[in-house]
Amino acid sequence: MPDELAVSLLLALPLAGFVVTALVGRRMTARPWAVAVPLVVVTWLDALIVIARALGGAYGEEGLTFALWRWIPAGALQIDVNLVVDQLTAVLLFVVTTVGMLVHVYSIGYMAHDPGRWRFFAYLNLFMFSMLLLVLAGNFALLFAGWELVGLSSYLLIGFWYRRRSAALAAKKAFIVNRVGDVGFALGIFAIWTTVGTLDIGPAVDGIADKAASGELAPWMVTGIALLVFAGAVGKSAQFPLHVWLPDAMEGPTPVSALIHAATMVNAGVYLVARTNSLFAAAPDAMLVVASIGIFTAILAASIALTQTDIKRVLAYSTLSQLGYMFAALGVGAWVAAVFHLLAQGFTKGLLFLGSGSVIHAVEDEQDMRRMGGLARKIPITYATMLIGALAMAGIPPLVPFFSKDEILGEAFKNGFVVVWAIGLLVAGMTAFYMFRLIGLTFWGPSRVDPAVESNVHESPRSMTVPLVLLAAGTVVIGVLVGIPPESGLIARWLDPVFEAAIALGPHTESAYRLFGIDGVLVLASVGIASFGLVAAWRLFGVELLPLGLRHAPDPASVDAVVRRSALSRFLYRASLNKWWFDDINDLLFVRIGGHVARGAKGFDERVVDGVVNGLGRLTVGAGDRLRVIQTGRVQNYALGIAIGLIAMVGGYILIVGR
Repeated sequence: MPDELAVSLLLALPLAGFVVTALVGRRMTARPWAVAVPLVVVTWLDALIVIARALGGAYGEEGLTFALWRWIPAGALQIDVNLVVDQLTAVLLFVVTTVGMLVHVYSIGYMAHDPGRWRFFAYLNLFMFSMLLLVLAGNFALLFAGWELVGLSSYLLIGFWYRRRSAALAAKKAFIVNRVGDVGFALGIFAIWTTVGTLDIGPAVDGIADKAASGELAPWMVTGIALLVFAGAVGKSAQFPLHVWLPDAMEGPTPVSALIHAATMVNAGVYLVARTNSLFAAAPDAMLVVASIGIFTAILAASIALTQTDIKRVLAYSTLSQLGYMFAALGVGAWVAAVFHLLAQGFTKGLLFLGSGSVIHAVEDEQDMRRMGGLARKIPITYATMLIGALAMAGIPPLVPFFSKDEILGEAFKNGFVVVWAIGLLVAGMTAFYMFRLIGLTFWGPSRVDPAVESNVHESPRSMTVPLVLLAAGTVVIGVLVGIPPESGLIARWLDPVFEAAIALGPHTESAYRLFGIDGVLVLASVGIASFGLVAAWRLFGVELLPLGLRHAPDPASVDAVVRRSALSRFLYRASLNKWWFDDINDLLFVRIGGHVARGAKGFDERVVDGVVNGLGRLTVGAGDRLRVIQTGRVQNYALGIAIGLIAMVGGYILIVGR
């Protein structure tokens, strides 16, 4: 198969699945997924071929680039539908198509009884097409088209149960908040065009970097362009202060949560910054902003996840925190580690979200972990796979997030970002704690399930458990396969050519630290604090591990004692439980105060602006009504008027000259 055809099919297949399912899916009452799911499976197989060739060197270090057709021919602005596949694209393709395919298969069982499931599978295919277009785009205009289509698709999926008010509001919230970041991204694209005269991603960012290096472009201009591009990433990847939409997106079906939070939409911002690495490397101040926002989001979201009781919201805030890790990595120049963490989180978060869906399915749509407990024996496959995911999130070796997280922390420390390293280390301990709090409340201890439901608790069907097992297997083996040794494994060899220019501009302090054997110390510190968080969660929320002889009953009084220990601990608990009141602050600023200002502006517009315009109109009409009485239609009257006018003009002239 020609390479261009194989790449083009990555877009054509899911688009065809969307069109066919949208048109005839309603009539496919028994199997509305019969077109959508097989086409996504074929897309995944096709992607594996493309990935193998890209990572095997068939496309060279520059990658495969080709144009399908001329899209916008407008004078100097000539934009093609051009696609690019290089090593970075290949890694994203693997995550998007693999997790996306497993989500499609999982949805067969999860949505089996939903009457609108044909719409669901159509939307899933549209989402896949949109995300693949974003990843494969070779210019900013095409990337922005995919960017906005991803936003539209997520709106449709989050609000899938649109009759539920909370789902409709969550979809609108996600759409509106993302538009804030997208305005910045659009302005950044305009600035790129006016600066270098091209929107092709590679030439554009390299051109800006070259102009910055030669002094032709002022540093503040490069920083401004980079921050405008980063604004789009902040919205799509839900970084502070645009993070508020992501937890509410849990109102969509659980497969949507997995697709949005694990492999696709939220990773788009990380991909955008990684793809434009030369631009950010030429703007150190922008890199510092990226690192600062990333690490602040990481600890903010982790602090909120500590107290949430909705199983999906805990995972949502965990996603926010890990995305913050990725942006912190990009900001400190750990480019490869950031993309490696994206790969790791794609599989781990996909596993955990789909696992939470299996739990919710088992307890008949209950999401409050306080009403679960004791499920380990009743849904053993779900428990075992989610336990693997929790250990991975905690950073326990040899699971894949261990390698990527410790590479991020190590690069931050060795490149001189000690504050980022320290906060990242603290977040690692918090992550281990809240993940095993989730495991403890859901699977350990006595059952708190509604007695009317408990007798019906059962393991999910194979269409749901097989994807869990496959994702768990990926979480176990991928890190060992591509992450060892950390600085020269397969992932580093694949991605180093993509980031070569950015790495050359970055800090070079790590060799000095390596002389003192600091790598081993950093790993021990990371594993140690993760283990501390794990043990703390075990002590508070209980565990029963029969093979090891460990038994410990959860004691709610212990948790209350920790919370009530001091005024500060009580305040921090309330702040975490209420998500640091960000939703309330936004409601106050933008809904109440903003609405009041808008109503005042509307009154000013109606009374003053419209009043002046309408007054001029009424004056004109009134003057016309009074003047039209002289329009008699008699020629002699008009001649008399002309004569009187001439006499007046001549008389006036004589008076003026006579003076």
